[in-house]
Amino acid sequence: NRQERQIKLVEQRIETRQPTLAGLSEKVIYTERRFKQIEENVSSAQIDADRQREVVAVLEEERNRVNAAESRFEEQLQGSQAQRGTGPSEDTMVEYNRLSEQLRSECVEDMHTRDVQDRQIQLLSEASRRVSDRLDGLQGQLEGVAASERVYVQQQQTAEAGVANVEREMQQARRDAEAAKAENERLVRVEIELNEKLEGVLKDLSQARAEQRETAREAKLKEMVSALQRVFTGVHGRLAELCRPTHQKYDVGVATVLGRHMDAIVVDRQATAIECISYIKEQRAGQATFLPLDTLQPQSANDSLRHAHRSARLATDVLQYDSAVEAAVMHACGNALICDTLDVARYVCYERKLDAKAVTLDGSVIHRSGLITGGVGNRGQRGKAQTWEAVAVDNLRKARDRLAEELQTIARERRKLAKEEAVTTRLTGLQTKHRISREALDAIGRKLQGLATERKHIEAKITECRPAVAQTTAELEQAKDVREQANARIYVIAQPIFAGFCQRLGIPSLEAFEKLLLPATEAAEERRL
Repeated sequence: NRQERQIKLVEQRIETRQPTLAGLSEKVIYTERRFKQIEENVSSAQIDADRQREVVAVLEEERNRVNAAESRFEEQLQGSQAQRGTGPSEDTMVEYNRLSEQLRSECVEDMHTRDVQDRQIQLLSEASRRVSDRLDGLQGQLEGVAASERVYVQQQQTAEAGVANVEREMQQARRDAEAAKAENERLVRVEIELNEKLEGVLKDLSQARAEQRETAREAKLKEMVSALQRVFTGVHGRLAELCRPTHQKYDVGVATVLGRHMDAIVVDRQATAIECISYIKEQRAGQATFLPLDTLQPQSANDSLRHAHRSARLATDVLQYDSAVEAAVMHACGNALICDTLDVARYVCYERKLDAKAVTLDGSVIHRSGLITGGVGNRGQRGKAQTWEAVAVDNLRKARDRLAEELQTIARERRKLAKEEAVTTRLTGLQTKHRISREALDAIGRKLQGLATERKHIEAKITECRPAVAQTTAELEQAKDVREQANARIYVIAQPIFAGFCQRLGIPSLEAFEKLLLPATEAAEERRL
């Protein structure tokens, strides 16, 4: 019925959307896994941030302690210098400064050279430090890129193994799907052949027992109609009971015209028909056809057919019925003609070429398409059923049982097979997983390409930086050599000038005096550090 068809349509829609649902499920799983990983990363980053804040707090406290210690040292240093005098006497320093002015006047060029080289050494040292720091930074970046490349290469190998595994599973799933489809198609073909054979056997067996079954079916149908009339209002009865031929000679022809509608049950409304069908299902009373008068739309009788031949009459004209069921009678009969003989029927259909079905009194039929049905095989209308011999009936029963058993075997085999929908769903899920894995692998490949480009760029910068480091180092060494040479010439000239000064102080040379002068200052600096 309509509800069952709607249920089947909904099931088909659900099965059609199953592959999409499987793909979405795979994406949801992947997204949830990524979300969980991000949450873990955020938690780890939060822990690291807390730890770094603790380290900053400790360093701040340490800096405050160092500043306080530095202030106390400066105060102590100033106090100690005020209490005791340190270094050479004032007269000695006056004489030292006078002799130094004399030395500068005699070594102007060398002192100028030494001062220039001191500034140059300071600049070159700063430049060398910057270039070395830059080279160290580039080498650190290169090591970081190499470490990242090793990590991504390992991830790439893992991803490639995963993609290969998914591809193998996809190939196996395709083979399973093809095998299941082929086997299912074979079983369907066998099932169709067996059903066709069983249908023929059942038809032959039905014809052999038609007379007995007709009597039992007639009684069961009448009992069912009586039950429906007791339970529901608006049930008129069987169409065969609601109309009858005007003469006995029309019985066979009218029965042929009505055909399967003879046992149809006429009801007033479609809702009544639906309620009756539900009642029949609940009572397991069999099956029945219903003609609801409110939905039937029969065509009115063609008046021109009434004058087709004097021996031809409209089927509705040879029937007696109540006007309340006229729609049902018109629906069942249509424009069918009851002809006295087959010749009259041929004349009406072939010579007059009227668009109507012609039925003779003996039950022969000339259809609108020109097909002729007739003979002695019209058992339902004529009541001339023939009885099959017992042996033929037994053989038909054996054939029926054998075919039914084979059909059950086929059904069991089909249930054992993996359902094609399930295999398709699994294959769709694997395709989605393969696409996601391939995207992840491609992303790793792009990252590796980016790292390779970055590594080449850093290596090029290192190649450019090394000559600069070497050049700065060479210039620094050269400046130191020039400074030492100038300083040596200055000390050669200074020896005779400071000879008496050193003799009075009891020191061997000017270098020794300067070493005695400088330690007090250097000691304070060392203590300060």
